[in-house]
Amino acid sequence: MRHPPLQAPLFWQVCLVFWIGGVLSAVWPLPGLCCLALLCWLDTRLHHWPRLLLAVGLALTALLLAQHRLAPPAAPAWLGGKGVQRVCGEIMDVQGLPDQRLRLLLANVRPERPVGQEAAPALPGLVAWTWEQPWQQEETGYAASASTPHPPAQHREIFHTRPLAGQSVCLSRSPRPMNSPANFGLARWDTYWTARNVHWRIWSQGNKGQPDFYGTGTSPARWREDLRHSFVAALDLIPPLPQTHQPVEALSTGWLEEQGRAILPALLFGDRYFLAHDSVRLFSAATLVHSLALSGQHLVVAGLAGLLCIMGLARLYPRLYLWRPRAMLAVWLACPLALSYLWLGNAPASLLRATCMLLVLAGCLLRQQPRTTLDLLWTTLACICLVSPLSVLDTGLQLSALCVGTIGLALPWLRRVLPAPAAAAAPLPYRLWRRALRGGVSIFCISCLIQIALLPLNLLLFGNAGFWFPLNMLWLPVVDLFVLPAAFLGLGLTACGLDTAAGWLLQLAALPCQWLTTLLAWLDKANLLQSPALLRPHWSALPAFALLACALGSRFSGHNNRGGGRKLLLAGLVLLCLGPCLRLVQSMEDSVRVDIFDVGQGQAIGVHGPGAIRLLLDGGGSTSSRFDPGQALLAPALSYNTAPRLSAVLNSHPHLDHLDGLFHILHDFPSDRLYDNGHEASGQRAGPWSALKAQHDAVTLARGDRIMLGDPVHGLTLEVLHPPRNDKGRIWQDNDASLILRLSRHGEGLALFTGDAERPALRELLASGQDLRAQLLVAPHHGSSGSFLAAFYRAVQPELVVVSCAMRNRYGYPGKRLRDWLAKEGIPLLTTGQYGQIRLEWEEGRHWRLQLARPSTGQE
Repeated sequence: MRHPPLQAPLFWQVCLVFWIGGVLSAVWPLPGLCCLALLCWLDTRLHHWPRLLLAVGLALTALLLAQHRLAPPAAPAWLGGKGVQRVCGEIMDVQGLPDQRLRLLLANVRPERPVGQEAAPALPGLVAWTWEQPWQQEETGYAASASTPHPPAQHREIFHTRPLAGQSVCLSRSPRPMNSPANFGLARWDTYWTARNVHWRIWSQGNKGQPDFYGTGTSPARWREDLRHSFVAALDLIPPLPQTHQPVEALSTGWLEEQGRAILPALLFGDRYFLAHDSVRLFSAATLVHSLALSGQHLVVAGLAGLLCIMGLARLYPRLYLWRPRAMLAVWLACPLALSYLWLGNAPASLLRATCMLLVLAGCLLRQQPRTTLDLLWTTLACICLVSPLSVLDTGLQLSALCVGTIGLALPWLRRVLPAPAAAAAPLPYRLWRRALRGGVSIFCISCLIQIALLPLNLLLFGNAGFWFPLNMLWLPVVDLFVLPAAFLGLGLTACGLDTAAGWLLQLAALPCQWLTTLLAWLDKANLLQSPALLRPHWSALPAFALLACALGSRFSGHNNRGGGRKLLLAGLVLLCLGPCLRLVQSMEDSVRVDIFDVGQGQAIGVHGPGAIRLLLDGGGSTSSRFDPGQALLAPALSYNTAPRLSAVLNSHPHLDHLDGLFHILHDFPSDRLYDNGHEASGQRAGPWSALKAQHDAVTLARGDRIMLGDPVHGLTLEVLHPPRNDKGRIWQDNDASLILRLSRHGEGLALFTGDAERPALRELLASGQDLRAQLLVAPHHGSSGSFLAAFYRAVQPELVVVSCAMRNRYGYPGKRLRDWLAKEGIPLLTTGQYGQIRLEWEEGRHWRLQLARPSTGQE
């Protein structure tokens, strides 16, 4: 049977779902356990106790295993010392990142051992070392600039030499725990690293840290690096200028052509070292960034090569087709080619999964067993879970499984809607045209179905609905059928020493890449790539779409299971309505909620009041031009299962760590009003902040102003306590000019927000005689010692003090004086670095409820 019909999942496949659900429940307990309970109701085989106990036992085993492996390890005693330590480790993997960066995974990291001393214990797990600008241009006698961005040929060699797996390295840097911001409704990237046994991180730039490398590396790593080096030399590539992100209109034609060529190493070796952050941003906005990753879609080149080789052999030995069909032989021959590509690409997880699926298909063909696409997916997932149980936490695997699952469910429907044309004595051109038209329509339909199936996950993870997904149908065939084959041929020519011919061929292969980057830059300049702020759905939308897809697949599968299809449809519709119902209930509540978001070493506070009143006070900030806390953290948190709209945005003072994230929020989120303290920003943000204030008709706040939040019957008010409007000629500057705001309900203080106010401002506030009492106090200036004033804290009489700061920040926040005084007074102290987003909610009365985005890790 060429196309066996879809069948209901076998019981072992149901058990696999329970295992995967148990692993997912270790990170997302409520969604995972609810989905497993729903599966128990849907599958009648689980209504019998023995099978139910087996499935539940598998889920609990997976849950406990995942919790054990995800638990942060205890740090050795030597890591707690003060100052920078020189550590040594073994390089396990090297990966090129955009903007001239390398990421090295280190094992057995321990302090450098002086002669005659016993070796200290190694850090448990792996360490991810991000090395920015690995080789400073000054070392080569060449200083890059905007006018001369390309180094002379004699200085380019240093850019292509990099560490190898198997070498040892020592550098002066202290490892820190792998810790990412934790906010409600957001995925945490440190979970991905922890699942890979990476628990620590190091960052360095250039020669800072004085890295020294020892050894020659493993033979496969040297061979691969030699090929990559020759390939890059034939392309005449250079790294982009680091940290020189410019407006799209300022990008030159030469830069776009350079970035077009930089796509080729990313496609062959998974090396994005020569790509700039702006290029990756353009691909991400156009929903094409997955095409830069080594994944199953690029294994088409292996299949195409296998097919061409078999056709060539059949010309010489026609009896070959009498032994096995052509398709079977092509798949078998594609397997070693795929394994070679896997080695060349340094075995990324996405390509590893695709290769595993190809090997499963080859095994099924060898046994002459007909298998559907879903059968291959189930077997591949079982192999992956057997080898690496925590791999299911990888977003790439989740997206890949959803794509393949959607294809498997859609194929029976497509065969009914677009049946294969009957054999007829028609002219060859007509038959070819009809076959091409049917293939194009099928690809378009499958692409649309995949986009619909991935819609809730794309919105939940990336906030992107993928409006430009039709570009995939134009770009992916060009990549798989022209760019990649030409690039592999060019790589073969460079390996044979034919550098001139390889250069010409690679320049030809890079032309479509250059045209695409030019097109994306033009679309971005015309503001056509900008995706509007969209509501991020509730987690229940993910299983809802999956159930609806399974119900539709069951309808067209060909087997008689109408009762099961109806149950799937009913459950999917109920889950799909859960998110809107929760939004409706939330809009009718009279509670007051304050969220102190985890934005690293910065501050951002959200206030939610009755009548869908939503305020944002400050937006955090980052010194990295690649990380925007407004886009990466605040926008997703503020749009989770709620409309992306704000009643007002406030800025306490225009310093980087309070201002930077507001640019994205004010650009994408409709806001009724903008308030600030009347001061201008400094540096590069001065002009944009002034323009943004003029665009939103910003209102300057001062002492005595009161903002009524919603209906006056609720009595919710935001009082401005500082700075004074006219202070006898005194001008408050910098941190002491911060807005100090008191949130009260019917005159009773709920929360006090103090910005970065220092002791002079706090003394003036005490002298003013205003009521400062509040149950929640967000500590001034991130809890620094320079802002600590015991009399101020006594006047506030807080029941809880919160400090917005990063874990193990270099400033030592919160300060020791504050910690000691609060401990002496018995007042709880929470930090966002340790507990993630901190949420307080008041119902009617003075009682408040506390929620933490993450429990204490014990690593602070």
